[in-house]
Amino acid sequence: MAFTIDAVAQQVRTFLLADQGPAGREQVRVYLQDVVSDQAFASEYLDDSQPQRRVLYEDEALGFAILGHVFKEARRAPPHDHGVSWAIYGQVVGVTTMDGWDVVDDAEPDGKPGTVKLRDSIELKPGHVRVYNENEIHSPRREGPAKLIRIEGNPHQSPPGRIWQPV
Repeated sequence: MAFTIDAVAQQVRTFLLADQGPAGREQVRVYLQDVVSDQAFASEYLDDSQPQRRVLYEDEALGFAILGHVFKEARRAPPHDHGVSWAIYGQVVGVTTMDGWDVVDDAEPDGKPGTVKLRDSIELKPGHVRVYNENEIHSPRREGPAKLIRIEGNPHQSPPGRIWQPV
């Protein structure tokens, strides 16, 4: 089955209209497994010539965005959360290792980063999808090229996510 971005967005809307909490996001996660496994979808919306991050769809009424990411080389992000937002990562091509972190010392209101310790690491391979809910600290790393679809909630909400330092 070939998916279109409009059809994917409408299905995500349907799930989130029924439940905007973790249960609705879990329905999106299960659905997204089929989407990120569809090579026609990947060819259409994840072009090698695109920028690293491209907004494919934004729903201002429900407050979510669907993003296409094309990473051409290895990359490691620091531990972070998305604040009052959430994110669903769906691997299309390549492998992304997602590290999960537990707080050791909380971040300070003045912007000083908090510290975290590694809890677990999982590999997202093509077809795998993972949800990170509000304030859940994680860090993606890739050893080579990768493509993924990311759906994020409340992309324009405050406060923004925080950066953390591993101990």
